[in-house]
Amino acid sequence: MSSLQTMSVNHHLTDETIQEYSAGALSVPMETLIACHLTVCAHCRARVERADQIGGFMISASDGVEVSASAADLLQRAKAAGSESSTRSTGPRGDSGNLISGVPRPLGRLLPKPINQLAWKRIAPGIKQFNLDVDTNRKGAFKLLHLTPGATLSDHSHEDRELTYVVRGSYHDEIGHFKTGDIADLDGHHSHKPVIDSKEPCIALIATHSPVRYSGILSRLMQPFVGI
Repeated sequence: MSSLQTMSVNHHLTDETIQEYSAGALSVPMETLIACHLTVCAHCRARVERADQIGGFMISASDGVEVSASAADLLQRAKAAGSESSTRSTGPRGDSGNLISGVPRPLGRLLPKPINQLAWKRIAPGIKQFNLDVDTNRKGAFKLLHLTPGATLSDHSHEDRELTYVVRGSYHDEIGHFKTGDIADLDGHHSHKPVIDSKEPCIALIATHSPVRYSGILSRLMQPFVGI
């Protein structure tokens, strides 16, 4: 594949996440993960740009400029502005189409070496991880998972938002089938049990605000050592 921008993406960010991302209300790990998805998803890039433009009009309105403009007016102006501007292409909020060692630039610039040469830590049969978070006091996680074909993650749910970006390979769960470039944008109402179904190992980038909730006793006992 010559460019990640040509990738077909089936799973996207929720409207709520788009709005919080545009407002700068998410953590750096989550912004970085989202930026990875934006490198391959023109649909979500357009939605983020639209949210930015609407936010700009709202700020103008709050400063006393055309305060009578309706939401429909703001949306129409955002659409018009979108036809005249390009998608953001710099920084962690949109490295569009750029690669480092075969992975999106927002991720590649965090890695000490190519992804295939990382010092992966085995945490369970068929499951390895590489921790990207230097903040040891953070309650959530920011990690790469390396999952062998056929591996099954323990059934779990979430305290709040969990984002997963598929760097390579694919998996399926109760929500659907996720392949390279897709993003799983989950909240506390979701419970799932991912199963790796690609012939190659699945590498996934995850970011959470708090530890996940495992349903099995063994997984709960192992959670302090795994760190997810």
